[in-house]
Amino acid sequence: MKTIKMILISIALVSFASCFKADTPASKPKPTPAAERSVQSSPTPATEKAANFDQAVSDFNAKNFDKAEAGFKDVIASNPKNADAHLYLGRIKTERKDFQAALPYLQEASKLDYKSTEKLMLLGDAYFELKRYDTAIVEYGKISGFEPNNPQATYKMGRTYIGLGNKIAARQQLKKLEPLDKSLAEKLKKEIGD
Repeated sequence: MKTIKMILISIALVSFASCFKADTPASKPKPTPAAERSVQSSPTPATEKAANFDQAVSDFNAKNFDKAEAGFKDVIASNPKNADAHLYLGRIKTERKDFQAALPYLQEASKLDYKSTEKLMLLGDAYFELKRYDTAIVEYGKISGFEPNNPQATYKMGRTYIGLGNKIAARQQLKKLEPLDKSLAEKLKKEIGD
């Protein structure tokens, strides 16, 4: 009886050990060099998406806006939450001076990345160009909430108050701007007039 138990325990241990041995690197067959190359050369979906985005950025920088627009739309089709692709589509529209068409892209970019001063600034700029000054002030104000000493947001807010005909508020922005950026303060002062 004792011998049978010992034999069963030995068989169990050998079976148990063989389970672990099957997963060791030495026991796995090595792929052939051709198989290794095919695995390494096939891009993953993530690298393909990154390459598509990078190509679209390159097209944008080369001012090939039609091709860039198609590329960014492809990126958004595969990832609707890509804030930067939305931003670039908005930038393409603003480059073409089509601020109304830029708004949905810039709004979505700002919604997805609500702390991005770049996205908020471009959205505010589009509203400014459309003479929607109240809404532009809201966007520039958001930037000031995140970065109270942002000279561009302060300058643009002052300029927007001028558009509204509110020189008092524009002068308040000028006072805030003077210690932040002397040249922008001078520019705003000239725009206020007086």
